[in-house]
Amino acid sequence: MSASFSYAQIGGSLGKDPESRSTPTGTKVVSFSVAVEKGFGDSKSTSWFNVVAFKDMADFAEKYLKKGKAVRVSGDLQILSWDNKTTGQKQYTTEIIAYKIDFGGSGERQQGSNPRTTTPPPRQQATPEPRAAAEAPRPSQPTNSWDDETDIPF
Repeated sequence: MSASFSYAQIGGSLGKDPESRSTPTGTKVVSFSVAVEKGFGDSKSTSWFNVVAFKDMADFAEKYLKKGKAVRVSGDLQILSWDNKTTGQKQYTTEIIAYKIDFGGSGERQQGSNPRTTTPPPRQQATPEPRAAAEAPRPSQPTNSWDDETDIPF
């Protein structure tokens, strides 16, 4: 059986300031929405995405994100369902559970500022301090098994 995954990466502008709350166990949770525009001219449209951040990622979002700020978000897709108490019909919503948030993207850019990011390992605690995108950890470079350029294996 092959592995399956649900991953999303979006870039756009925050529709409003992030909303903060805590779970019954005290875990910090921040929610915000991102508007992503596509198309151009008369065929331009906007899609809205709900994003949820937990723990240190929530601290980062609450501290640095504001309405109108351009962001890029990477995370897992989560589909929630519930029964509407009024109509009895099943309702659904899709959220992105953020594990990476970058400044910048397809929304408004702040002039003179460098993109900043916070990138915790998936499903682990994040560092609350933003880091420059260029400073993000990189996988180690593979080493060549040949001695010089004349010994290239092809």
